[in-house]
Amino acid sequence: MVFQVIWTNRSKKDLKLIDKQTALRIIQKVDELGKKDIVFLEKVKGTKYQKFRVGSYRILIEKFPATKKLFMLKVEHRKKFYKNI
Repeated sequence: MVFQVIWTNRSKKDLKLIDKQTALRIIQKVDELGKKDIVFLEKVKGTKYQKFRVGSYRILIEKFPATKKLFMLKVEHRKKFYKNI
């Protein structure tokens, strides 16, 4: 069974602020991630969230393995990502 990828309003807004080519690459990589049966993500220290790297951008993800859902919470450049958690 694959994971269902759910983009929050915040993450959709973040994608609109990124150049189109990079945003499309992020969407493709996240879609590939959702098609896997087992998803391994890096834990963000001090939080319950995970992160996924695509180039210089990081996606903050909340993972629900029981229901097979991945919530994309925000997308930011790595310089800003770690300051705003």
